[in-house]
Amino acid sequence: MRHLGTSSLVVAAFVGPGTVLTCAAAGVGFSYSLGWVLVFATGAVFVLQTFTAGTGILAQKGLGEAIRSVSLDKWFRIPLFGLVVVGLWIGTAAFETGNLIGASAGLDLLVGGNMDPQWWNVVVALVASSVLALDLRVLRNLLTVLVALMGFFFISAALLAPVDWPSALKGLVLPSLPIGSLITVMALVGTTVVTYNLFLHAAVTKQLWSGYPKEESWKKERRGMAIFLPLGGIISLAILLAGASASGQGVSVDGISGFVHLLEPVAGKGAKYLFGLGLLSAGLTSAITAPLAVASGISELFNWPREAHENRYRLLWASVLLTGVLFSLTGFSPLEIIIAAQAANGFLLPLMAGILVYVTWKQEEFSLPRHYVLMGITIVVFCVLLGVRTLGWVWSQVGS
Repeated sequence: MRHLGTSSLVVAAFVGPGTVLTCAAAGVGFSYSLGWVLVFATGAVFVLQTFTAGTGILAQKGLGEAIRSVSLDKWFRIPLFGLVVVGLWIGTAAFETGNLIGASAGLDLLVGGNMDPQWWNVVVALVASSVLALDLRVLRNLLTVLVALMGFFFISAALLAPVDWPSALKGLVLPSLPIGSLITVMALVGTTVVTYNLFLHAAVTKQLWSGYPKEESWKKERRGMAIFLPLGGIISLAILLAGASASGQGVSVDGISGFVHLLEPVAGKGAKYLFGLGLLSAGLTSAITAPLAVASGISELFNWPREAHENRYRLLWASVLLTGVLFSLTGFSPLEIIIAAQAANGFLLPLMAGILVYVTWKQEEFSLPRHYVLMGITIVVFCVLLGVRTLGWVWSQVGS
């Protein structure tokens, strides 16, 4: 499966429970009109992640190593490293809670019973920790299968729903901004363009393609991306379409159970179980890839060994997983931590995107086409706007 590259991990990371809830809420709240946003966001991710692949394959640097290579002045390095640790470790550890709770909600939809749903979080965490101990190549193959299954479950659930296909097609090709939709638009983009995916993708492409011809490896990686990243967009779109089929009931989506309650009358009980399986897959894959991104990125940043059996590497991913379990079992809301992490990410995302484009452009393997560099610069500008939006959300939370 080497010729498919590593981009299945990117899809496994960005299609998580947060994406499921965001896309479902967009469909319920604004029907089919925001489908075009997912098309745009998927295209933006494709361009940006080709630069992460370029950094890993052509420049032979993970993103943490790329940061070290452009931050020689200690007065610049110290705050930059601080931003990375806050934005990557703390933010991902907080959001790991949502990954575990989402997977547990999928399990609860499937089996129900008298077991406290909180304890499903422990089951999911144990499965995730077992998978994280595997070799990267085995892990990649397993996640590829899980992503394919997740796509099948969510797409099948959407096909059971009474989708208005002409309206859905119109929403895909005709951009519109219904009144009150701007925040949802930015949320759809933000849940697709994920900062920790930049660290994850650069690290795994460097490791997987090490020792192979660089330019040919980059082309093969992009071919794999042309398969998996659109699949991620289609999965997100399927969830939005399922939500749109249940819109117009005057009820907002405030949780997974609330959405399934809306979906079941229009799509039947079969959709409920398909959605539960999809949600379980989404939560589990994100619960695996989020700690992996943190372990890879921070190890590269401080030039620690990055082998799966290395103690510091294991400690990093285990700390993210255990923090998520702790938050999910105690019911503690990590809102304050999320606000701090999102503030760091508001600065971090455009900065990391800029470093990726710069390092890939400056590598000496071959000269990038001018139009490709311009696309990269455009994506950096887009990430700046997204970062400003994130900082705006942080400001509103602090104010409230």
